[in-house]
Amino acid sequence: MEKAKFSTSREVDTLAPIDGKQTDYSHKTLPGFMLRVGPRGKKWIVRYYLDGKLKTHTLRKPYPDLSLEEATKEYKRIRGKALDGEDPQAQRVEKKKAPTVADIMELYFQETPLMAKGQKESERITNKDILPAIGHIKALDLKRQHVKDIHRTILDRGASVMANRAVELLRRAFNHAFEEELIEINNFPAIKKIKAPEHTRERVLSDEEIRKIWPAMDILSANMKDIHKLLLLLGQRTQDICSMKTEDIDTEHKTWTVPAPPRGKNKQPNILPLPPLAWAIIEPRLTEDNQWVFPSKYNRNRTGYTGSGHSKSTKNARLKLITITGITDWTGHDLRRTLRTILAREGVQPHIAEKVVGHVQTGVEGIYDRYTYLKEKGQALTKLERAIRKIVGIEQKDAKVIALKQVSA
Repeated sequence: MEKAKFSTSREVDTLAPIDGKQTDYSHKTLPGFMLRVGPRGKKWIVRYYLDGKLKTHTLRKPYPDLSLEEATKEYKRIRGKALDGEDPQAQRVEKKKAPTVADIMELYFQETPLMAKGQKESERITNKDILPAIGHIKALDLKRQHVKDIHRTILDRGASVMANRAVELLRRAFNHAFEEELIEINNFPAIKKIKAPEHTRERVLSDEEIRKIWPAMDILSANMKDIHKLLLLLGQRTQDICSMKTEDIDTEHKTWTVPAPPRGKNKQPNILPLPPLAWAIIEPRLTEDNQWVFPSKYNRNRTGYTGSGHSKSTKNARLKLITITGITDWTGHDLRRTLRTILAREGVQPHIAEKVVGHVQTGVEGIYDRYTYLKEKGQALTKLERAIRKIVGIEQKDAKVIALKQVSA
């Protein structure tokens, strides 16, 4: 079958890796203009001949950061230079003579698509810990001791996870530079792996802590109050609740379809029955004039979103709760872990509790089990709500689960 080609943005949007592997797609009418599509994103490629040799130039920004129209202009500029006998990559060739670690990191961020959160965190690590220490060092002169010193400096701050991420970030950047021929020798494969033990969080809020935090939530803004209560009532990821869309709420069956994450093992949405307390929070927020359940005027210009924007960060609200209650060292994810613990205490079977929080099922069961467990998830969340009501002293109401038709995926 002939491979698809593109000439419009809509066609670019539909292109995907073939069999999950990196795939190059050609423009319909512009020779040498290509889109490299991989599991991590889409990059623009321009191929041209110079002195009889075929050369490949990767544009600095990926799609959609660089639109088809902008990439086309860059393609014409590059091909024009090549026709005039100039090397469009002359500046890169100059750097290639003796690139520094700073050059390696710059190339990585320019040409590797990352999710917004990952991009921000990686740039912070680079600017704070990597560049000040070794940014000036020639890539070929990088030694294991340089990397160990960075790792140790971060470890001394008590940040073992961050220390490991810094090393892995350097490894990815050097691998990319080698693949793109910025460096001819990659030192990293010869550097013995440097990694500190990472201790997973085990923080679970006690009943007494929940009893103090729950009423304190009422002091927060309307969005933050409801988001934090839903974190405890539904156990979903903070960003999933913040970005909840009205179109994902089924008002007839009182369910929320949690979209599958853009990355990760779980590729299926999680249909979640909404118990009475959660429904009482969500229902009044369902309006026709806004696509978000938790709209925020402060985020209306967020890249990639249209409409009025939605709430994003719960950090300040959580700090306020910590100040009010005196209960420290907990995060939004700890509320999710607390829900999972209460479900176990209430006798919910482990595989049902995992379905509630949207964890992927592994092994043969994960491949062949396509039952949605809708009824069982509803029963589990009803038990969870009854436990929360008892803990915080809310009058117990009859919380029958609506009979829901099972859906096979």
